[in-house]
Amino acid sequence: MKILVIDDERPTLAMFKLFLAAYGYEVFTAESGEQGMAVFASKKPDIVFTDIRMPGMDGLEVLRQIRETGAFCQVVIITGHGDMERAMAALDLDASDFINKPVERAALNSALIRAEKRLERMASGTGTGEDAGDFSVTQDAGTGQLTLCFGGRLTESSEAKLDKLFTAAVPGDKVVCRFADDFSINRQGISLLVSLLRRFDGSGSHITISGLSYNYIRFFEMAGIDKLATLVPEDVEEPGL
Repeated sequence: MKILVIDDERPTLAMFKLFLAAYGYEVFTAESGEQGMAVFASKKPDIVFTDIRMPGMDGLEVLRQIRETGAFCQVVIITGHGDMERAMAALDLDASDFINKPVERAALNSALIRAEKRLERMASGTGTGEDAGDFSVTQDAGTGQLTLCFGGRLTESSEAKLDKLFTAAVPGDKVVCRFADDFSINRQGISLLVSLLRRFDGSGSHITISGLSYNYIRFFEMAGIDKLATLVPEDVEEPGL
């Protein structure tokens, strides 16, 4: 599997190359967005890590141009802590995941696992798209626990489906929102999710969100969702090569 890392800081490129090569990936690097897009066109990587803030062509423009090619490539955005607005913009362009600087090994592993699983689903014809939201609800007969399952892409167009999903829960219920490997969201989807979770604020219900990547947990915390639900991090495994 081929990975391209785009960052204007050479120490960051060296760190990524060291870790990714150790995992067995074929690694390419670029020191600017313009150079990165040239490498992307010639090498056709499966996964791209790109810094969001760079002189000239920034990471958002890199993501936008990659999406315009129609490639299945997964794009992981490298952000600074608290860079909420740019992270939201990246979500609107269907970024696969986020990694904060300084990069932690667990965060890198989580992003790789998620990107690989999304690639597998897209290759099998069940990938994400603007209207690919797939939601369902199940209830445990013994405990009464409701599990709301989220797959595909959550956007403003998902409102009717999600409203019906959350209507199945009543005050006092124990509710688990479980997100699938291919889950993605945009800024309107974030607003919709926050609005629905607020229905249960102070109702006595206990809402748990599970299945999110290590990095999406941090993003949801930035969005304040951890004030409305308990965020349960996934077990971060080693990438399967």
